[in-house]
Order: sequence, then C-alpha cells, then structure tokens
Amino acid sequence: MDSIRSLFATPLLQTYLPVQDKILKFVESQEFVYHGNGHITSEDLLDNTQMHVVRDCITERVEEFVYGDCGISSEMEIELISSWANLHKKGDFAQIHSHYNSIISGVWYLTTTPKTGKFVVHSDHKLFGNLLDFPKRVYNEFNNDSYSFIPQNGDLIIFPSTLKHSVTHNEEDIDRFSIAFNYMLRGDMVNGKQTKVKL
Repeated sequence: MDSIRSLFATPLLQTYLPVQDKILKFVESQEFVYHGNGHITSEDLLDNTQMHVVRDCITERVEEFVYGDCGISSEMEIELISSWANLHKKGDFAQIHSHYNSIISGVWYLTTTPKTGKFVVHSDHKLFGNLLDFPKRVYNEFNNDSYSFIPQNGDLIIFPSTLKHSVTHNEEDIDRFSIAFNYMLRGDMVNGKQTKVKL
C-alpha cells in the first residue's frame, strides 16, 4: 500500500496554563519599555518570587516537551535563562524573528482576543527548493511555509528557539499581555568518538 510520510518535522507544543488574577495584576504592574513595535519588561520576570509557581509550571511543561516529545536524554539539564512580559497595544506587532543563545523558547498568553494578534510560525524551506514558489491547488503541511495560531487566554506554546515566528498587528483597543521565555540545555555531549562538548 502506498504511503506518504512527513519527515524531519519541527515539534511545537500547544498546551494550557490557567491565568490567575494575581499573576495578571503583577505582570500589569511591571515597568514596560517601548522598543519600536511593542513593549517589554526586563528579562528576569519569572525570577520574581510572585512568579515562581508559574516558572515551575512552565518548566515542567518544557521538560515534558524536551524529554518526552523530543526524546532528549535527561542527562541534559534544563535551565531557564531569560523571561519577560510583552505588552501589545493597538497597532503593535512582532516582526519575524528567532531566539538566539537558547534551545527552547515559548510564550504564554494572559490577555488576548481573536483580533489582538495571531502567532505565526514560518518555515525556512519551500517544498521544491527555496528559490521556487509554485502556485498551490490546496495548502497542506508539505507546501505551506507559514502557520497561524489564534491564541486564547492561558494558551502556552513551546517550540525550538530556531523556529522563526512573528505576531500580527493588534487591531483592537485592548492591551494584550503575554510572557515569553528561553531555556538552555546544560550537560556533556559527545562530538565524534572521544571529543566531549560541555554546555
């Protein structure tokens, strides 16, 4: 019987973490700095005592993603290296980007509506080569070079830091808050027969 396989897929976890009022109020109370197309806090948000429960819950989901879904050995330890809150007012957006100097990244949505911005992931590879963009009869997982999520409150999305992503414009007079984060894997890796690399 004929079969077609999807090879070398990029894993992305979409799960749910409920938003408590006290967490939202704490995030809203932070100092935000405008950086051209949105507002962000300092990059140690989840290190605050008030956020430790959230940090532990997110870390648990990241561990399930790395060790369970991706099959990475637990000999590699997971370490949170940065976290910050995003505030998107009407007209704000996030350009296409990826996260450097980390392995796993993600975002947790606190306040969002269908019109405050889609989360879009982008592929680096076209089906038959990066220089050719053939017209499509139908879009599917093989020929599509982007995929959009309409996030809801509490949605938690975890993905490899290399995955390019963006956020469309906030079209409403509603402040959209989210928390972004980066994790690194620490431990020894073997490169070749004898060379070890320590992360």
